[in-house]
Amino acid sequence: MQGHQGGQSSSRSAGVLRWAERLLVVAGAAMLVWCGVLLADASLAQRAARHSLETASHPEASVLSRVPKETTEGSRKAANVAKAAKVVRGSAIAGLSIPRVELSTVVLHGSDARTLRRGPGHLENTALPGESGNVVIAGHRDSFFRPLQHIRVGDDIFMDTPQRRFHYRVTSLRVVNPHDLSVLEPTDDATLTLITCYPFWVLGNAPDRFIVRATRVGEAAPVALPARTAPLREPIQVAVAQGAGVKASVVLKTAKVPDDQALVREAIERFRVTYNARLISRKDARPGGPLRFQACEVVIDGDRADAACTAAAQSVNEGESPVWAAALVRADGGWAIRSILMD
Repeated sequence: MQGHQGGQSSSRSAGVLRWAERLLVVAGAAMLVWCGVLLADASLAQRAARHSLETASHPEASVLSRVPKETTEGSRKAANVAKAAKVVRGSAIAGLSIPRVELSTVVLHGSDARTLRRGPGHLENTALPGESGNVVIAGHRDSFFRPLQHIRVGDDIFMDTPQRRFHYRVTSLRVVNPHDLSVLEPTDDATLTLITCYPFWVLGNAPDRFIVRATRVGEAAPVALPARTAPLREPIQVAVAQGAGVKASVVLKTAKVPDDQALVREAIERFRVTYNARLISRKDARPGGPLRFQACEVVIDGDRADAACTAAAQSVNEGESPVWAAALVRADGGWAIRSILMD
């Protein structure tokens, strides 16, 4: 009798194991199919994006060709439409290539999850390739930006737009925490910033961010004026003397330079605008609307500053006014946020 019961128990255990094995096989197969779908979607999206870049050599000309030449106002509107078409979310911005690490991909506009699955994403509200300013591009370390683990200072980076090729050269590599927003700061010269997660070998969510900073090659160095200053109160006067052996002289009128308090508040405002823009790009929503600050208390100590900004009550649950605490450091004639947390 006991042997019969033991046989039934073993049979039930074997049945459970068989069902568990089948479920695991089905789950593994489903995961493989899902991964295959994602890879196929990314491959097709990259192929379509590359084709759109190749066929859109001069998008403005193709639009203007349909507008009568004598219609000046119509031509301007058509040019604006063509320019706007280049920055639609998910559209191809430029081809990105780094020959030494064998990276070649097409950058898409946007930083939402769907766009980043299909290619590196150009962050909204940052400069476009070839423009003066900071061109910020993010990508996944386990797909398109995997080769960045081998990049070095001095490597050449090329951005191929429908208009022309832009050449950048890597000037720095560093690892920052996810709350370091200084890498998104606007720059006076043409700069390219590539962002991916770090370390490359970690499974799941990586704790840090790997930053590649490059500058555009072949451009004259900008005039060394204080960064992010107020506009000049009076125009710049330039006097050039003609004749051999006579040097040109440049006279700059006095400009009013904002104090450190104003520059710190300017950095906080850039964070707020970027924060709200990224919420919109990800289709997230804060209760009550976008983030707004009622007041900010700033304490400056040498090259460091601390800011405590009280959020407007309508930005979160009604009746609450959380404080955003930011730590800043002096950088490039202004201030950069090193970390920011909500209390």
